[in-house]
Amino acid sequence: MPSYSMPWVIGPVPIVATLWSAYVTTIALVHRREMTGERFVAAYLFPLGIISAISLMFLHKYDLRFIILMGQIATAACFVGIYTIEKKVSGDPPLIAMEEFNLTKELWNLYFVALIYIFYCVVIFSFPVVSACTISKCYFIELMLGGKSYKFSIIYAVNFVGSLILVATSAISVRTLRELRARSTEDRPDAGDRK
Repeated sequence: MPSYSMPWVIGPVPIVATLWSAYVTTIALVHRREMTGERFVAAYLFPLGIISAISLMFLHKYDLRFIILMGQIATAACFVGIYTIEKKVSGDPPLIAMEEFNLTKELWNLYFVALIYIFYCVVIFSFPVVSACTISKCYFIELMLGGKSYKFSIIYAVNFVGSLILVATSAISVRTLRELRARSTEDRPDAGDRK
């Protein structure tokens, strides 16, 4: 007999967010609609929910820290893939626009975002996130995201923030590498002969 007692393993907020984002992402791909803020958020929430749920299967084999780190990397990679596919299907340029590119500024941005991610990982991995909160507002968070004892809410919340930072890092890196590659082909003496 199923148990409907709260908190659930996976709370109602991740369930609704993942189902909504799956619907929006599917509609965007099928109907070839342009990228909007709604589709951007859906492209992020869809892999976040799926990968966090899949991570539960590996908890008995691997350490929670390893699962969180791999989940962040997988979520960021899936988001970039979904984002790129949606942009290509709708006919938009696949990545960020390159106007007004400043290499020094981009390298400082990359350095700053990488430092934020390292600091975030040090904080998350240094403190016991499983038992971090015991007051009544934490119980409300458990009701919404899932029971802390099942570890889904921890994986979901930590992956949400960490994956956002990784997405920013990858966007800056890709943009910088594209610009460096474009500059290197322009600087070659045989670049004009190929045109």
